[in-house]
Amino acid sequence: MITHSASLRSSLNVEATWLATMRRVVVVIGYLAIATATNDANADGWSLFSGQLRRAETQLLSETQELDSMGRVILRNTTPQVGAQSQMKPTPPPQPLWLQIDLGEVQSFDRIVIVPTIIGTASELLKPYAFPKRFRIDASNSKEFDTFQLIYESDRHWLETDSPLPVVIQTPNVNARFLRLTVTELANVTGRWTFSLSEIMVLDGNRNLALQAKPEMIDTINLAPVWDERYLVDGLTPLGPPIIPPSTVDQLPEFDGVFFQTTDGDAETWFEIDFGQARSFDELRLFPVHARQGADYPGYAFPSEFRIELYSGEGDDPRVIFQTTEPFPNPGSNPVFLSTGDVEARRIRFVCEQASLKSINKMGLSEFQVLDNGRNIALNQTLSGQHWRDDRPLELLIDNDSSYGKILTLTEWADRWERLRHLRRAIRSSEDKISSLTTTAKQRAAIWTGAATLLIGIAVLGSVWLNRIRSQRHHAEFRMQLAQDLHDEIGSNLAAIARIGEVGEAIDPNAETQEDWRSVRELASECTESIRETLWLLGGPDRMPDAFAEQLRCIAQRMLPGMRVEWIIDPEFDTYHPNEHVKREWVMAFKAILANVAQCSRATEVNVTARPEGRGWKFSIEDNGQGFDATRWRERMPRRGMGLDGMSKRIQQLGGSVEVESKPNHGSRVTIHIR
Repeated sequence: MITHSASLRSSLNVEATWLATMRRVVVVIGYLAIATATNDANADGWSLFSGQLRRAETQLLSETQELDSMGRVILRNTTPQVGAQSQMKPTPPPQPLWLQIDLGEVQSFDRIVIVPTIIGTASELLKPYAFPKRFRIDASNSKEFDTFQLIYESDRHWLETDSPLPVVIQTPNVNARFLRLTVTELANVTGRWTFSLSEIMVLDGNRNLALQAKPEMIDTINLAPVWDERYLVDGLTPLGPPIIPPSTVDQLPEFDGVFFQTTDGDAETWFEIDFGQARSFDELRLFPVHARQGADYPGYAFPSEFRIELYSGEGDDPRVIFQTTEPFPNPGSNPVFLSTGDVEARRIRFVCEQASLKSINKMGLSEFQVLDNGRNIALNQTLSGQHWRDDRPLELLIDNDSSYGKILTLTEWADRWERLRHLRRAIRSSEDKISSLTTTAKQRAAIWTGAATLLIGIAVLGSVWLNRIRSQRHHAEFRMQLAQDLHDEIGSNLAAIARIGEVGEAIDPNAETQEDWRSVRELASECTESIRETLWLLGGPDRMPDAFAEQLRCIAQRMLPGMRVEWIIDPEFDTYHPNEHVKREWVMAFKAILANVAQCSRATEVNVTARPEGRGWKFSIEDNGQGFDATRWRERMPRRGMGLDGMSKRIQQLGGSVEVESKPNHGSRVTIHIR
């Protein structure tokens, strides 16, 4: 009983451990179910399987949001001038092509901006036209570049040559007169080799030094007004004005510009800025109207002929510092930069001599800037004008807004383009990384799904196994209870009967009666042994002799009284100790066979044989009784009850087999093969 209680406690521990494992399995399966549902609803759900992927997606979201906050990127040529292009060759030339610009004198600058060529209208997702695959930029004070300083080399920098955004190159503390761009790998356009650029800017703070430069390009196409080396430094680019474009229409300035108009075709229209005192400046900038309140018209109503006058005080004669000598080309959406040198004046007047819309004598501007060392001094000054349309405030000319957004300094503008290009590159890198990590996450999810499936299978098998353990425990408990009841009830009664027989034999002087009392005592002892054997078969403790062969002999002696039983067994069988389960089933089968011999065979002799067979035993019980038709018995066996039929099933459960041989009047032999 102690051994069985320990077994029950072990079973309970196993069950508790398994239930805990099952709870973990349910948690894992639930997690995977949520992940699967998330993946179905959201393509980014794979990040549940990868911390790196989650961080990469967060990084991409941050980069995308920053890019969106910088406004739309619209690249568009709004003038006929496109840029400069080299001759198209069927094979690359033996020597690298180059272009260079002369700044006129040694000057310091902090940025160089290379603007790709854009054909027509493009977004930031389209490719530029014939942008060089590889190039370098050198600076020198010698036109022949006898000595030079390497400023930039695309081989040393990861450069997206298929991006239409300008390349901003930081050049702090560089002093030079000449800049040379050498193309080390040309672009291939429809099978021919060439390169082209729209503009080169050389920035010193808020000034573009390249506007005064002289360009030189070898092997160039001269096809005005589209291609010419002069267009590299004319300030006309597909980038438009230096502004922050709004993200939505609601963020646009209220008006796209200020207009001056008169019905007198010969009348001059003008506006002037009064500083109240003499102020010095070195540059003027005119921002055209990019009409948006109606038709999309860059450079709308920009004056065809104009002059700029300076006044030192009230009533002074004007000093003209700029005057057109021929019709001024429409700048489109690009600002017009006019270098004045260091001059001083109290008032500056802009006079339109001839409007571009001659039929209605209409002129328009969106902003007029006066710069002193890159700083706009026109802000918040006094304005006056003649023939301006008073439906719009004249002060719009100096509010620092163009037609499409707030005007930036050239430094801020260059920084914005550099950041845009960096974000584009970072987003592409993040997308590539996410694609790679997503593949890894999918593989990991597949492994986890397989593991979950395996866990489910284990859970199902475990549940079956657990139920079996529970059932076996219940059966064991039932057998133990039954064995205990039989032991307590019948065992105690048999012990009392044996004691009565013993006392009766001792006190009764009659010899015949003493024999009867002895028979009662012996029968009670045999019944006690039988009860012990029955209790063991029900699952109680084994109180039978240690040797299995001896246990079988005792059973045969008790069940076959009066018959001669001959044992022919291998010596090894005397020391054979099968495990508890095999021993129990073997004994029950053996008793079933002997019960049939005792009840039905009418035999007088029984031979019991045990011989080794492979790794098991061949065990036979043969009698000399009346026998029976074994063939008919086998045919009826599926419909039979217990007896030999039940015995056969027990042996089969052990992995063995049973052979029954018998004929009427020729005895019977039952052979058990135990592996």
